[in-house]
Amino acid sequence: MEHFVTLDKLPQGLEFPASLADRIRYDPATRRLIFQGFMSKAEFDRLCRLSDDWGYRRTLEELFRLCTPEEPSRPHGLRRWLASLVGF
Repeated sequence: MEHFVTLDKLPQGLEFPASLADRIRYDPATRRLIFQGFMSKAEFDRLCRLSDDWGYRRTLEELFRLCTPEEPSRPHGLRRWLASLVGF
């Protein structure tokens, strides 16, 4: 699944690592920063270190949130106990 965010332009001189070239790209025509699939924290950190530009970093953080599935909430206290009784 592809995820994208809008970014006016990449910071000057920024090039994505060859190891991630098949997963991240920038389309200047649509001004989209696009990532394919799940983005790990290590990948996010690596991409973040490519530039000190805060606009890029904020946008990358937004993309990271889109590429990271939310964990389902776990029941607490009484709800946890009741859920364990019915097999959840």
